[in-house]
Amino acid sequence: MICTQEHSLTEYLTLVKPYVSSQLIDTESWDNIEAIANLLPSQLTNFFGFECRLGTETAKADFLLCIGAAEVGQKILTSQTAFSDDLLKEPVWRQIRNFANCWQSQTSPLYSNVDNIWLEFDVDGHLDRSPIPSCFFGSQTIHALSSNVSYPHKWVTQTAIQLLRGHSLLPIVEKQLFRCLEALPTHVYVFQVGLMLARQSDMVRICLRSISPAQIIDYLSYIGWSGSIDGLKTLLQELSIYVERIDLDLDIGEAGVAAKIGLECYLTLQPKYEPRWRAFLDYLVKVGLCFPQKQEALLTYPGYVREKNHQNYWPSHLLKLSQFLGQNHENVFMRGLHHIKVVYQSERTIEAKAYCWVTHSLLSKRSEY
Repeated sequence: MICTQEHSLTEYLTLVKPYVSSQLIDTESWDNIEAIANLLPSQLTNFFGFECRLGTETAKADFLLCIGAAEVGQKILTSQTAFSDDLLKEPVWRQIRNFANCWQSQTSPLYSNVDNIWLEFDVDGHLDRSPIPSCFFGSQTIHALSSNVSYPHKWVTQTAIQLLRGHSLLPIVEKQLFRCLEALPTHVYVFQVGLMLARQSDMVRICLRSISPAQIIDYLSYIGWSGSIDGLKTLLQELSIYVERIDLDLDIGEAGVAAKIGLECYLTLQPKYEPRWRAFLDYLVKVGLCFPQKQEALLTYPGYVREKNHQNYWPSHLLKLSQFLGQNHENVFMRGLHHIKVVYQSERTIEAKAYCWVTHSLLSKRSEY
């Protein structure tokens, strides 16, 4: 199988790969990531990245990409010709296309509520079938429910989730999800809703933003999370020393909130301008969640690739674009650290993962990189 478009996403990866340490992504993972990218049109996304496990000696990584509202990629998802027939034989890909068609319709609740969709590919072992992504959709409108409004977020389950799953959410899971939404603290909102379609899981993941460490503790206690509150409180106190913000990831199923939760840890600036990255990674190495060689690989990951230095490898359609706009414009692929997720289950911290991004931009040559 290959991409039916002239340019596949592998063209972008070719420019990035030389600058990614083998401590983060090994040869087998690259082979699988490139095999997936070869099936996808390059114009599907201008923002993609890698999920790298920090606490294992092996350099395994997953691949993820973002498609924003009103971007070219949104239209590509609805195309009948952008993807191979073999890929579209998979129900999940047809469900993603149905979601994208609805997303584009101004009469759909998705049009005004969904900012983006992420496709996340688990890359583990040999890729011997069409790749199936898990899907996350982003929003800024899923916030605490007013006592005067009855279920304003039904579009989440009855439109968005139903389209991506291809069938309705189990009533008990929908009930548990709305129970968690009803309990959201003031100003806290769900910025991503995820479905683990690649893992054939009925769980729904919600990612909460604008929630303080103290609110995390109170919220989890209120919704009946089964993990150790005392242990989590200690962990949050330690993480807060090093990072600016912690977002909370929860998986919700028939029995309520799963014991395993994610703590997404953010710093605004990149390591060159923010010494807390090194301090944070020192901490993760000290507590056994990160190997030292991966710490150094992460700190040296950020950077950029300029068109003028890689003319022979640059995708031809991007060269034509910058030539059309004139000599004052240049294509650049930038790399950076997005966040590190610390995973906590029941009574202990079990792993840390780094999320490394790549974005394509067309910049004025007057800009400073």
